[in-house]
Amino acid sequence: MLTTSLLLSMLPLALSSPLIPRNDDGPTFFGAIAARSTAPFHLQSINANGQSFWIGKDTATYCPLQPQSQCPTGNQTVFAASGGGASLDTVVPGGQQVYVAPNGKLSYTIAHSAYIPPGSAVQTFTATFPTNDDNTLGSFSFQGLGGNSFLACPSHKVDSEEGPFPYQVFVDVTALSDQDVPSGSKADCLGFGAVIAKYDGAPVWQYT
Repeated sequence: MLTTSLLLSMLPLALSSPLIPRNDDGPTFFGAIAARSTAPFHLQSINANGQSFWIGKDTATYCPLQPQSQCPTGNQTVFAASGGGASLDTVVPGGQQVYVAPNGKLSYTIAHSAYIPPGSAVQTFTATFPTNDDNTLGSFSFQGLGGNSFLACPSHKVDSEEGPFPYQVFVDVTALSDQDVPSGSKADCLGFGAVIAKYDGAPVWQYT
């Protein structure tokens, strides 16, 4: 059985980063992993890359400041949840909002742009922790557009020569179709739970 300490150790949180002040009345900051005991991606991190979220693909960040020593030291994918909405933990002016596209793709806005495709959902995200203990694991979920479960959709068929990784994260919305997912068949996608742990380290400048 997985213990809390073991699962926490698997979360790619930059706990060694310099701590930054967090407002107790502000958003909840957390990192997330995908949990499905029989899946190839079990307990791997959920990372932001290319305005989408992936399992098995590195976090993609950018900082324009020179020298680079002026940049924030965060390098992991960290979410911020508040009031039913979700965003990413960034310094870039305007921030970067998390949303579910009409086709179910879990997405985030490009830096310096508030554009979100019409019909997307920006609310009904929930980050829940059973206690106030900072070491307590919680869950991240979404309910809307006819869906209520995160899906990990392989880039290729599981039995293909290329292998299934990386997996792209979707929600099982009503409008999700075969043409929306990387493998060309939504039957290849696997539902999973998003397990989260609180984060109080440094942010990134922006995700790309």
